[in-house]
Amino acid sequence: MKRRVMAYFMIIILLTLGLVLASFGIGVKKYLYQQISDTFEHYAQAVVPVWAGQSDSRSFRLSDYSDQIIKNYTFQGADLELLNRNGQMIQSSTGFYKDRSYWVDPQVPGGKTVYRVEKNGQTKERIMAVYTPFLYEEQVVGILRYTTSLKPADSTILRIFSYALLTCTAIAAITFFVSLHLGNSIVKPLEDIISLTGKMAEGNYREKIKKQYPYEAGELVTILNHMGDEIGKADQLKNDFISSISHELRTPLTGIKGWVETMREPEGLQEEEMEFGLKIIEHETERLITMVETLLDFSRYQSDRVTVSFQPVNIEKLVLEAVFQLQKKAEKKNIQLVTSTAFLEVYGDGDKLKQVLLNVIDNSIKFSNEHSTIFVDQEKESDWVKITICDSGTGIKPEDLSYVTRSFYKGEDQSAGEGIGLSISHKIMELHGGKLEIESEYGTGTTVTILIPENHSVDYS
Repeated sequence: MKRRVMAYFMIIILLTLGLVLASFGIGVKKYLYQQISDTFEHYAQAVVPVWAGQSDSRSFRLSDYSDQIIKNYTFQGADLELLNRNGQMIQSSTGFYKDRSYWVDPQVPGGKTVYRVEKNGQTKERIMAVYTPFLYEEQVVGILRYTTSLKPADSTILRIFSYALLTCTAIAAITFFVSLHLGNSIVKPLEDIISLTGKMAEGNYREKIKKQYPYEAGELVTILNHMGDEIGKADQLKNDFISSISHELRTPLTGIKGWVETMREPEGLQEEEMEFGLKIIEHETERLITMVETLLDFSRYQSDRVTVSFQPVNIEKLVLEAVFQLQKKAEKKNIQLVTSTAFLEVYGDGDKLKQVLLNVIDNSIKFSNEHSTIFVDQEKESDWVKITICDSGTGIKPEDLSYVTRSFYKGEDQSAGEGIGLSISHKIMELHGGKLEIESEYGTGTTVTILIPENHSVDYS
């Protein structure tokens, strides 16, 4: 890729320099040739007329003044030929008078000077022939043909072009080193990024790109390093979750297996012990069923295979039912549940919203101290239907607060099965277009706010 970047960059630069050099050469050539032509034209215009006393152009004969014209209009270093309007030579400064004619551009008899690059018939040398009109009383009566060698002009053009070529070569060399640096600045970050992503694909999330790069490459490196950290944390959470859930699944299974083995040899067991064992098996089975159902729910939410059935739901009734359902559990810890509700009907999935309420209130009970109070307030605020659950429990550490709604997260005092509850609740609120906000101060308490957008609610108060 580096070679391609350099090649494309150099091709563009060389093409540009080539076009500039060609344009410059053509421009210099045209300019110098035009200057030569203008020199002869201005010289011819500056010469004092050789005739006097002629008032009638019809009686004027060019051949009568040819000697004086050649003598007065000859330019040093150039040959001069006097032609009539048709291009027929009348006289030459070289002394040759042979019958000879030239093709004359129609613009010349019209009063315009024209030049042509020709070849000397004898020496084959490149020459410039300048055809300038010869005027008598504002009438073109003949043509002055100046010829001069182009060797000096071509030498000047070649010298200027050589300087330009050296300049372009220097620019190309500088451009090569610039393109080399540019290629390195593009390819080097990509090489590091490819290397890092390859290691990430192999599961190594601890590797980082330590070198700092400017602009977008630096931003991409920073994002990849941060992504590696986040994926590493998520991967660790997943491993801890799997380890914990495996342990929690093993515990009830061990209890069930132990009592089944005991009850297979009932000799010596009293009826009360048999009943106690059956209750243990029943309790542990229900616990397993609950954990499996929770894991299935979690799997469905993670793979976005859950559909939400929207219909009018009495949110006040939903809150009161959730509080009543957990009242017994709260009473065992002497925790008081205080509710404040208003009649509101929310458009949503009642079962799933109730699942969120049960999960949040249940967590508050688990992590609240005995003889404390949990406040459950439901109201309409601004553009939201707002449900707030506030406790004075253990709270959440600041470093863990941003992870509590993530997949596989579980707090220090939570089981894995309990830890996925907030993740599911967060997903449910997203499906409702709402929010689940958590504020907590470690050692003081936690406030969870459930928000449903106003356009999903109908207020009958």
